[in-house]
Amino acid sequence: MHNTDSLSILRNSFLSIAKVKDAQKGYITAVPFNISLDPDLLSLVSRSWAEHYVDYPRIDAIVGLPDAGSRLVSIVADMLRIRKILPSKRTKIAPSSWESVVKFSNKSFTTGQDDIVSQIGFLQPGMRLLIVDDVVAHGSTAVAAIKALQDYGVEIVGLAVIFDKKWQGGVEKIEKETGVPVFSLISIESISEEGKIILDN
Repeated sequence: MHNTDSLSILRNSFLSIAKVKDAQKGYITAVPFNISLDPDLLSLVSRSWAEHYVDYPRIDAIVGLPDAGSRLVSIVADMLRIRKILPSKRTKIAPSSWESVVKFSNKSFTTGQDDIVSQIGFLQPGMRLLIVDDVVAHGSTAVAAIKALQDYGVEIVGLAVIFDKKWQGGVEKIEKETGVPVFSLISIESISEEGKIILDN
């Protein structure tokens, strides 16, 4: 169960901060939320995620999808008393110190790159894993990561994100193709012709 006051503060803060950079692509930036992080906002985001997942049985580890997601995990991991924060990185070759690595690749609709390779380390079959990311747009990155992890034998308990762009269909795609539920704090319904961000109620 989440605190409606926290969500209300987050939604209002998001609306005052977020900017539409490219309306045609649906590219939105919210710098203090996911780029140059505001610790107070990160704490509020983490608390909202923690309230949602606190009653979930056994979460063994947490990982943030690279790049932004990997900077969002530490506070929520502490709040949920998760014992392992797994490393993740956009790279074709994982660091030599990493063990039990899973690799996945995806296309980026934002940058137009066709084959972005990422790696997650120190996984174990049977592990129950919570995934964190900043935003879901088309959902391709999350689907690629989740399917690779599931193929390795990892159980994904959920995907927590700060915001999703509902009209781009990513949340529905992830849940349909992987069976993993997405918990989004802020759902954007659409962008108006004037460039105004409209949130889903």
